[in-house]
Amino acid sequence: FSQGLGPIAVVIMKVTKKDKKKNDDNADVEFADYCNLSIEQVRKMAGGTDEDRMSASVPVSKITSQDILKIQKMSFWEEAVCVLFLAFVVPNGVFTVPPIVWLVGKFIVGNVALTFMVFGLLLLPLAILPQAFVPSTLQSWIAFQVCRYFSFRFIWESRPPHPETGNPKYHPRIFVAPPHGVFPYGNILSMLVFPALFGHTFRGLASSAALRPPVFKQVLRSIGVIDASRHVARKALENKESLGISTGGVAEVFETNEDDECILLKERIGLIKLAIRTGADIVPCYVFGNTKVLSCWAGEGLPGKGRYLLEKISRKLGFALVWVHGRFLLPIPFRKPVLGVMGKPIPTHQIQCEDPTPEQVETIQTILLEEMDALFERYKPLYGWDDKHLVIK
Repeated sequence: FSQGLGPIAVVIMKVTKKDKKKNDDNADVEFADYCNLSIEQVRKMAGGTDEDRMSASVPVSKITSQDILKIQKMSFWEEAVCVLFLAFVVPNGVFTVPPIVWLVGKFIVGNVALTFMVFGLLLLPLAILPQAFVPSTLQSWIAFQVCRYFSFRFIWESRPPHPETGNPKYHPRIFVAPPHGVFPYGNILSMLVFPALFGHTFRGLASSAALRPPVFKQVLRSIGVIDASRHVARKALENKESLGISTGGVAEVFETNEDDECILLKERIGLIKLAIRTGADIVPCYVFGNTKVLSCWAGEGLPGKGRYLLEKISRKLGFALVWVHGRFLLPIPFRKPVLGVMGKPIPTHQIQCEDPTPEQVETIQTILLEEMDALFERYKPLYGWDDKHLVIK
């Protein structure tokens, strides 16, 4: 190829084939039962040494499906707080808060319009004022309890390096972590556990629409979520910050009800161009169980092009117009175990350039798609999904 991609691609393909054989033997693959740790352990690991963090992991070869699928025990009050937080704050406050405000206005205040006006004025400062990233939020009590609510556990095939200043061997990473599901809970959970498991953070990407609503904005930005716009993402990578993204976005919500797992990745070449332009590694990841924590009606059964139009409008708004339900038929997530899996990085720094050729993009994309499918196939038995398949669109 024009910029020497051919030899590099051969090298990368050899490496990935070697890694596949290595991973078949589960060598050097680590597992952390994060939800079974204490909050004291989590805080010690986040502020401690690599030895502290590595003491909490075991080889995945010692893990069974029963270890992955068991529901973490919580007290009644711990679970109740999580239910309230997930139902009325992030992300489902957009569904639950307006009806409550209406009920208060109708039956208590006696004036619905006035109640909404006062409520809006109270939220106005939160909508206007900026919210900074507060790393300590990742080890807060509520963050820890949310991880336990989802029985979150993590597997990694390669320990990400520390983003040390001046280290020529360090390259920021783009963690590509489908599926989106109704809401990317698994991606948020991964952000919460990263400091304790690896000693540093990464920034999650979200649409600007998701970062506008007050309270929603404060919660997401405080844990490190940033706007998914191209210039913001590039600036973060150039500042040596790694990024996490669920590539399917709103469009993938409409694939949630499929029998097999379905992700949208084949047309997401923008992230590959971004990686090549910044020399970032691309890391295939998968979040098992994320499509099962909430159910939704996504336009199934609408006549004619009704479902197609619903999806188009949702993508335009940056928010899925679907009916969401979980526990008690409310938008409260089921207590399904969620398993995050992080594969090995796909390097791009050897071909870093401002204008990637179609051949360069296609080669990296092919490797990403193959590795994503292989990652799913490797770990689906651990999640009890022997008969499920991954459909990549």
